[in-house]
Amino acid sequence: MTFINRVIVDRILENLVNVVLSAVFARRTSRDVRVFNRIFRALSRAARPAAGTRQLSRIHVLQTLLSSILFLSACGHVAGKQEETLYVTAPQTFLRDRVAPVYAKTGTVHNGDRVVVLEHGKRWERVRNARGEEGWLQDRNLVGENVFTAFQQLYRDRQNDPIQARGVLRGDFRLHLTPGRDTDRLFLLKEGEKVELLRRASVSKAASSAAPPPVTSPAEKQDVTEAVKEEEREYKGREKPSVPSSVPMKKPAPVEKLSPAEKVKRDKLLAAAPAVPMEDWWLARDAQGHAGWILARIVDIDVPLEIAQYAEGQRIVAFFPLTTVHDTETNKDEPYYLVLLTEPKDGMPFDYNQVRLFSWNLRRHRYETAYHDRNIFGLLPANVGHEAFAKLGVEPTFTIRVHDENGNAVEQKYRLEGVIVKRVLAPGETPVRSARAKPQRKRVPK
Repeated sequence: MTFINRVIVDRILENLVNVVLSAVFARRTSRDVRVFNRIFRALSRAARPAAGTRQLSRIHVLQTLLSSILFLSACGHVAGKQEETLYVTAPQTFLRDRVAPVYAKTGTVHNGDRVVVLEHGKRWERVRNARGEEGWLQDRNLVGENVFTAFQQLYRDRQNDPIQARGVLRGDFRLHLTPGRDTDRLFLLKEGEKVELLRRASVSKAASSAAPPPVTSPAEKQDVTEAVKEEEREYKGREKPSVPSSVPMKKPAPVEKLSPAEKVKRDKLLAAAPAVPMEDWWLARDAQGHAGWILARIVDIDVPLEIAQYAEGQRIVAFFPLTTVHDTETNKDEPYYLVLLTEPKDGMPFDYNQVRLFSWNLRRHRYETAYHDRNIFGLLPANVGHEAFAKLGVEPTFTIRVHDENGNAVEQKYRLEGVIVKRVLAPGETPVRSARAKPQRKRVPK
């Protein structure tokens, strides 16, 4: 081999060695350290004279380096593979050193923690948390990255939705991605936490209670028993707190008397609920920037007491302050409230069937009903605001959504003039009759 050829080969070898070293030190996993050692052992063997000829030695070094680079690239591809991450749904649980009834605790994870999967098992995953603790965790306590991303997207989609009411949780509950007990869930809300309620949905209780998977080991049997108890506590919640006796009650408004025909309509309205047991769910936002669905029965609508006492056995779905008046005797600004109510029963096809507006009587110093519309097929969301009108100035307004007689969702806007509620029509708009929550019975001529 000529001198020029040897120089060229030396340059090639030097560059290749630099590439190999850069690739090795750019990766700091234990697997790549082993690769690094193998490469240098191979270089040491190839550097020895082969058959007493220097030319053959250089050729062997070149071949070894090329093979090492290819091998390292393949290993780097495996080492650089994206880690599989999961998120913990349990309020708190332990990592185990083995999947067995008797085990040692190797770490602790909490709700919302991000863990890395190290090994897959049958209904179990060996994971590592952010503190470096490793152990086995049952997959019923884990959800994938796709669920976490879906929750983030749900919050972004709903962050500007109007608030229909505010509620207080009656017990600990985890946000669900969609309504239903067996749907994906993640973030834990604590008892007493306040949430913003946005939309309502109703699903079949039977359909949302999936059967648990078959138990095949004592360890799984123990965990399933604990899971069942946890589910019962979470979905049952606590009894709705009664109004404290120490709180003074205002004189209630007179109960409206229903005519025989109206009683028949109301009875039919209650009978219109599905025969299958149904559950109401709320789409809610919390203060931590999460959004998801919660079971309606475990949240109490945070309605002012002076309004809640006028519900007359109905369920308050949403409420909005419209305007205020100053009461000189109490020296307080008393708000007017728009209140949406429904029957005290889950699974109704409408979100609300009554609209009431409570105004403050400055002479009697109590709330009275200024407007009442009932037996309507109401849909959420509703909106309130203020709007300028010619010759009237700025007046409070509210907009509700209802089904018309053709079953289409339409908006109806109203304005408040003192204590008088009037319909607001856009230029060229003609009033459309809203559908009844329950069709009225036709009178048969005698």
